[in-house]
Amino acid sequence: MKKESYWQPDELFGKAEHDARDYSAFPGNRSPSVSTPIEALLTPELCAAKARELQSLSVDDYVSAVLEPAELPSRTSACDVIRQLKGKAVVEISNGPLYAAEVELNFESGKRRVGFLGQDRTVNNGVWGPEHHVQAAEIIRAYGDLSMPVVTFMDTPGADAGAAANQANQAHTISRLLAEMCNLQVATVGIVYGLGYSGGAIPLAATNVLLCVRSGVFNTIQPKGLASIARKFNLSWQECARYVGLSSYELLGKGVVDGVIDYAPEDPSPDVARLQAAICSAIESIELATRNFVANQPVVLRQYERAVRRNLNPSPELETVKSMSAFSFAGARRAVPDAFGLSSRYLRYIGLHRRIRTSTVETYGRLANAQIPAGDLEERTRAIRDDAFDNWLHDPDRIVYNDSLAKALKTYRQRKEGLDKERNRLTAILLGEPQRNFENARVDLCFRLGLYLYNRWKSSSAYNFRRLIDLLASRAEEIPAERVDHIPAADVTVRDVIFDTSLRESLTSTFVNLLIFDALYDAIVNGFADIAEEARRSHKISQESLHQLLDSSLASAARQVKGDAETGETGRFLAANADAFSEWIRYFVRFNGRGAFLKDVEEWKRVHFTRLSDALLVLITFMFESLIPDFLKVQEGKGSYDGTIKPTRIGKRKDFWNQLDIAYIDVLVQRVLDSQKARKQTTVEAICDRFFQDFEELDANLMTADPVSFPGFRFSVERALENGQRPCGVVTGTARLAFGPASRVGVLISNVAFQAGAFDMASSEKLSRLLYECVENRLPLICFVSSGGMQTKEGPGALFAMAVSNDRITRFVRDNDLPVVVFGFGDCTGGSQASFVTHPLVQTYYFSGANMPFAGRVVVPSFLPSQCIVSNYLSTNPGSMRGLVKHPFAETLDQELRAIDPRIPVPTETVEDVIERIFAGALLPEAVDTSAEEPTDGRALMGPIKRVLIHARGCTAVKLIRIAKQRNTAVVLVQSDPDMDSVAADMLGEGDELLSLGGQTPDESYLNAMSVFAIAERVGADSLHPGIGFLSENEEFARACRDRHINFVGPWARNMAVMGNKSNAISTAMSHDVPVVPGSHGILTSAEVTAEVAEEIGYPVLLKAVHGGGGKGIKVVRSPDEIRDVFMTVFAEAKSAFGSGDLYLEKFVESLRHIEVQILRDSHGNTKILGLRDCSVQRNNQKVLEESESVMLPADLEQAAYDHARRLADAIDYLGAGTVEFIFDLVNNALYFMEMNTRLQVEHPVTEWTTGISIVDTQFRIAEGESIESMEINRRGYAIEARVTAEKGVRDAAGNIDFVPTPGMLDTCVFPEWDDVEVIATIGPGKSVSPFYDSLVAQVIAYGENREDGLRKLKAYLEAVEIKGICTNIPVLTRVLEDEVFVKGEFDTSYLPAFLRRTDTDAMLAEMEATGASSDATSIEIDGSKELKVLSPQTGIFYATASPSDPPYVKPGDKIGVDKTLCQIEAMKMFTSVSLSSFNGDTELYPSGKQYKIVRVNQANGAQVNTGDLLFVIKPA
Repeated sequence: MKKESYWQPDELFGKAEHDARDYSAFPGNRSPSVSTPIEALLTPELCAAKARELQSLSVDDYVSAVLEPAELPSRTSACDVIRQLKGKAVVEISNGPLYAAEVELNFESGKRRVGFLGQDRTVNNGVWGPEHHVQAAEIIRAYGDLSMPVVTFMDTPGADAGAAANQANQAHTISRLLAEMCNLQVATVGIVYGLGYSGGAIPLAATNVLLCVRSGVFNTIQPKGLASIARKFNLSWQECARYVGLSSYELLGKGVVDGVIDYAPEDPSPDVARLQAAICSAIESIELATRNFVANQPVVLRQYERAVRRNLNPSPELETVKSMSAFSFAGARRAVPDAFGLSSRYLRYIGLHRRIRTSTVETYGRLANAQIPAGDLEERTRAIRDDAFDNWLHDPDRIVYNDSLAKALKTYRQRKEGLDKERNRLTAILLGEPQRNFENARVDLCFRLGLYLYNRWKSSSAYNFRRLIDLLASRAEEIPAERVDHIPAADVTVRDVIFDTSLRESLTSTFVNLLIFDALYDAIVNGFADIAEEARRSHKISQESLHQLLDSSLASAARQVKGDAETGETGRFLAANADAFSEWIRYFVRFNGRGAFLKDVEEWKRVHFTRLSDALLVLITFMFESLIPDFLKVQEGKGSYDGTIKPTRIGKRKDFWNQLDIAYIDVLVQRVLDSQKARKQTTVEAICDRFFQDFEELDANLMTADPVSFPGFRFSVERALENGQRPCGVVTGTARLAFGPASRVGVLISNVAFQAGAFDMASSEKLSRLLYECVENRLPLICFVSSGGMQTKEGPGALFAMAVSNDRITRFVRDNDLPVVVFGFGDCTGGSQASFVTHPLVQTYYFSGANMPFAGRVVVPSFLPSQCIVSNYLSTNPGSMRGLVKHPFAETLDQELRAIDPRIPVPTETVEDVIERIFAGALLPEAVDTSAEEPTDGRALMGPIKRVLIHARGCTAVKLIRIAKQRNTAVVLVQSDPDMDSVAADMLGEGDELLSLGGQTPDESYLNAMSVFAIAERVGADSLHPGIGFLSENEEFARACRDRHINFVGPWARNMAVMGNKSNAISTAMSHDVPVVPGSHGILTSAEVTAEVAEEIGYPVLLKAVHGGGGKGIKVVRSPDEIRDVFMTVFAEAKSAFGSGDLYLEKFVESLRHIEVQILRDSHGNTKILGLRDCSVQRNNQKVLEESESVMLPADLEQAAYDHARRLADAIDYLGAGTVEFIFDLVNNALYFMEMNTRLQVEHPVTEWTTGISIVDTQFRIAEGESIESMEINRRGYAIEARVTAEKGVRDAAGNIDFVPTPGMLDTCVFPEWDDVEVIATIGPGKSVSPFYDSLVAQVIAYGENREDGLRKLKAYLEAVEIKGICTNIPVLTRVLEDEVFVKGEFDTSYLPAFLRRTDTDAMLAEMEATGASSDATSIEIDGSKELKVLSPQTGIFYATASPSDPPYVKPGDKIGVDKTLCQIEAMKMFTSVSLSSFNGDTELYPSGKQYKIVRVNQANGAQVNTGDLLFVIKPA
């Protein structure tokens, strides 16, 4: 057989273009994939009538009819309806919002298996991240390989567009899934089941047939996202939604869907049989159409023959592309596509393309003056605000609901009464003049009321204050002061106080000043870029810079407030009181409660400034709380100004210091990039002139058809035509390269002059035609793309431009062996980014400085830092691009970026370099070998430690600071917000520094390594002590610390890598003749092998899952006849719980003591064994008492433990302090290695007392490079440590004792000073025990001549300790210390549970309870009444109803139980149900079994609430 040439044109490619244009010219035709009618569809006539009916509705009625059903939280999810189909689910896959299933369904031809893929809206609203798109691509590829028809269910508001998703290549994964969907060689059916929006929907809509349930909606973007597009035309999103036409009936009329199924999931009794009938008949119709096409089109068989030949003899180009792409190719799963598969794929493309609508310049109908509708945005916004304000005004809050206001009102009334009392001179000196006291109380009441309303109304406050100012000026709502004075305090409302005639002037002033404050706050936020560079460089805001920022921001705020109220009462007041705000702000900075107030402001301003980093808002709070007060004092000639940025209360802001650096960099990088874009140098003409010659434009007359007559879009088209511009998102043509071989190429360039290069349907058509031209002439394609995404103004059909472009590129590269090279520049986002720019077969490069997120900042309501969207940063992400190129029109850009961030990657290649390399046959640049790069040598960092950052809390921080002080080493202590007033913080002195990490939980604070490093670099720490726990044994933390040239006071990272992994540690021990618990020491492959290993080591044995945890995947086997059944049980449990059935076996040690050996080892190879400790008194594997000797360990095993520990330390070249732990098997008198802790241990002081060696001080000395060769170990006496914890004992349902934490405030805390007793305590009088960390509050170490002496001293000392306010375990400890079994020392690790079973626990529990604070519910009680508050548990949006059409969950007068849902709070698209029982923890605030009456619903539906805001007022029924 003669070998033919590698390449010949793909015959179907050209035919597809001709056929696609024919179908587009006649869009009324039925889908080419439909050969027979699909069952259970509504008739087109009925749908047309429904569409007309919807368009006749008012805007609000349209939204209610179309959007509310699709958004109903209660409707059945896609995964549930798939399960309801009459068939057998053979395989189900569920991963968060992704659901897939293989279901056997009955067809006329018999049972067939169908693959389903859908979005599960019950998880994260059906929003998929990159991992879901990748998994979905694998799933449908597998379905296709098994020749299963594929049915997709769309139910999502869109794909995840957040920072993490962008960093994980979200656009690329969408593009890959879209390519796989278009490439499937089986029948595919798409169902718009609920919400079908944006990039989350289009991959699943790229099907042969697209159907929609009656209530489904489909569009390029969520309706609310349309508001930002049309705001300049005064159009509300509700109006835009109706213009676009989102309903199933309108979608059918526009040709977007192929049919409307007579089914809706929200129906009272939805008929799933109809849905199933539509699915099955659609599949059969597609397959019949496919067969007919094969029978009538000989070209299909010729294409099949070509595919076989290419599979047998692939071209070099195809082989190269296959090796570089994650895309599926024939040969990977199946040998070659069959003729019917080719036809199915072909017809799918024709069906997708028929939805494309374009026009030409010649046929477009010009208008003399394009009309833009008036729009109702301002009117609608005003009406909503007025309605909310009027509702509040007629049902105002009662003063007593707010403690601060209630106290201020009480003081005001008392001072007012005092005006009538005469005072002698002495009384006036002591109590003050009555008039002055009254004036102060009046100012304070008005001031507090203003702050309360500002945070009560949040983003509506400016509008509401203006309304109040006008009402006060009109005197329409006046209430005589005498009348207000006679209202009982419990009944006074905010409205009563506002319209009290005696307060009118003060309140007017307060409200106007708050308007200025609000505008000032916003102006400072918007002007922060002006000081970002200084703040980042010096970690300070200088007095001069703050002065300039305040001046410019105040001027801006004043202009805004005056401009907004030029003719109103606000403007008149400002004109008459020019200096009022100066006085108010000085009063504000003296207000002690400003910190809490500003934190509340920061919380809701986050929603207002959604695209701003949280870290910058923390900084704004710090400026108002600390810097501005200091600045104003200096202006008055008092105090001093430092300007150091050091907030003490950061709040729940995870990784604050690192995020602050990221925010600084983002502000500065984006300023540089914005400046570059403003020059508008990357035009079509500039790119053509730079890279091409002899450019011949193609299809220049193709333009957008404005298919949905989107308001204002026509105006843009008309303006472009008038200016001689192309009303299309791209320019296409052919040209010769202006460099290198001067080859002829196809060219596509984004037309950024029209709609910022939005990729409209005409752009997709131009691309398709250009690809055809390139195939005909065998030309590679080079694209320069900058696009804000798909053209959303073209309506739902615009989404198919993504699918069409994606499919054509697949066929162009895969079937024609031609390359596509894309250079992204400017803003390269949205649909164009997620369809063809990041196509898996495209060679994608980006200009330096390009923004390349899946969705741009305009669309995403959250902060997207430059590190997540700028090409330079993303160039290091695997799979993000083929490479980065220098910006051809900005020669200094890379230097400017490097000046901001020295770590930012910059390109080495130019556009010309890339194209010449690709044309020479090298698709990828030469790899840079980084394997030779060595990490920072820790030894080089060793030297005198002068300034150490202590990364610890609680007792550990206390001990480390104590030793640092003894060494005269300056300390930088990092603490979480709750720990900022800790005992450790109080120990700091001159030269030390305390900085907040922010957050409350470990995840929010101590586990944020990057923030720790940011602080260390900021304060110039030369070393870091990692403490105990948190990151102390994290090898990456240790390595990164040294890489940043910070001396890590701890082991080498490689020590942690070996001993931190259980398997590695066991292997290391075995290889150095250290005995380990007998076992398989490897994964067991079968029950038979398991039985053999168990027989060899002897029963009982422990069968454990390799990836186990939480008590799952572990069972004891005591006899051979159990082993096989237990193996299968544990295997199944492990497979289900951990996704892996890997098991291993080890000897079950029934009775053991916990022994550990303390070691020290320096960088010179000197190892010292300090001694051992027995830690066998444990509860839930947590140590309670630790002793310096083990009563039961024989001398030979003690020496063996020392020898084993030394051998292991030397084997791994250990550094610093460490502990090797052993199991002492009492039954077999054997010692087994358990693990090595590569850090300081809590119980280390026990060994310090018996050796006289300070382990912590030696840690520092070793880190400084000192030798411990001369250290002598002299063991003497006995020491024991007791861990004092904030816990109380409780009985469970079975009567067993359990211990629960008891955080709270200490009233009394006395630790006496005794000889031979050391106390390391993190509690003191007035200190709080936080609920966010472990319950350890003190370590008490007693030293004695022998064990008896030590036990006696410890017990006596503990009995002398005085603690009140919290419960502790001291009563348990003292009883253990006198217990006969413990004193004899004859026990194992099961001692404590046994002790509790034989102890008088009633007396012990009573003694523990006696020291705790009495619990009460005063925090929710309303003074002077039986009413109770219900406060918001979180920040979010308050919803009083399940949906706008549903009745409220509760209303005033309702009687409810504690489990009744009161409301929903939505945050980050997640809904939290609030009931009274959800507040009941250890203390029942709202006792179960009681009934309550709703007195007041304090929030409007849809209102934003902060944590702690008043939601409801209730009282016992």
